[in-house]
Amino acid sequence: MTASATSPPARSRRRISPIRATIALAGLGLIVAGLVVLLGPILEVWQHARADSAALQQWKHGGSNALVGAAPGSEQANSPSNCAPSTSPSDNYALVTFPSLGYSGVAGNGDWNVLHQRSMVHYSDTAAPGQKGNVIIAFHREPNYENVDHLAVSDVVTVQDRSCHTYTYRITDRWVIHPQDVTQLVPTDGHDLTLITCTPWWRDYDRIVWRASLVA
Repeated sequence: MTASATSPPARSRRRISPIRATIALAGLGLIVAGLVVLLGPILEVWQHARADSAALQQWKHGGSNALVGAAPGSEQANSPSNCAPSTSPSDNYALVTFPSLGYSGVAGNGDWNVLHQRSMVHYSDTAAPGQKGNVIIAFHREPNYENVDHLAVSDVVTVQDRSCHTYTYRITDRWVIHPQDVTQLVPTDGHDLTLITCTPWWRDYDRIVWRASLVA
């Protein structure tokens, strides 16, 4: 028996039709797009976490000896003599602390665009901490402030400026509202602090707004 008689017939290669190739590429594109949609926010939160941690370390070691999260009314929280002026980078504007929740974060200074780089911003066209008017600070709940929705009326928030002065504000009002219904981000005649963040956690379709008054 000859070799040609025993060899199996050669298989003809199947050609993929242009339509099938197009469908396959489209499917792959959808998978990649889906991954981008899913991973994009996670990557952004991770970047915020790194920036926030670096800013907090810079604030703590940039010349300020004030205890992060010091109790309002304590000597260390209120006495500038315990703390040299901060030499941390100029985009680190103020240390914001929620003593009842154990949270602290460093706010940048600017507008909403700052929140693409970090979790917290003081609106630069609003009052400075401790000054007359409305100090407006916006922040993302993710990644560092998951339980900030527990911040309640009568709780206090402290804000330390770059001169190491710490101001204590007491929460007087709290609202959970749709974004289009937010009316609190306006000048006031008092010594006020307004905080705003998104809610619910990771879904962010509403806003929590707190109004606080300067008490110390």
